[in-house]
Amino acid sequence: MSALTEICGSELASSGKTTVMISLLAQATQKHFCALVDANDSFDPSSALAAGVNFCRLLWVRCGKNQSKLKPMEQAFKTTDMLLQSGGFGLLVVDLSSLPERLVRKVPLTTWFRFSRVVEKQRAALVFLSQKPHATSCAGLVLHLKTNPAVWSGNLLTQFRLEAEIVRSREKKPTQSAKPGFSVPSQWV
Repeated sequence: MSALTEICGSELASSGKTTVMISLLAQATQKHFCALVDANDSFDPSSALAAGVNFCRLLWVRCGKNQSKLKPMEQAFKTTDMLLQSGGFGLLVVDLSSLPERLVRKVPLTTWFRFSRVVEKQRAALVFLSQKPHATSCAGLVLHLKTNPAVWSGNLLTQFRLEAEIVRSREKKPTQSAKPGFSVPSQWV
């Protein structure tokens, strides 16, 4: 079943949202065409390339860089709507995490509900990255990410560990945290 997913994490420190997004894109672009709607033009293609993202299967939409009368968040939502309606993407990621939280908070619940209903009828995943959950009741899954402090090893930071807490899931299970976490190998570009 296709659903809207929210991945949230703090803006103040690295929460792992971008790492998870790049990992999702790296996996999905091996078999599917994918789209990244970058609301504030903060995507780093060199990190994505190092992680294995297949750019031949990725449409990267950079909002806020042209002379459009629309603000970056409006561009992001209109673009997402058009891409969902057109179909053909296995994964659509909308990165709102670098936008001010006060703006994202103003998105009406009806907008999230509409996105949720449209994606349910497709063979696609729709993932929003943000600082805090907003689609909550409309989302099939809401993850909150945080990192544990990395460890200094000589001159390098090592043992970067992420924790993912399931804030909401359509499954009738209680909220849980993936305490064992998972590690992300260091990649230098």
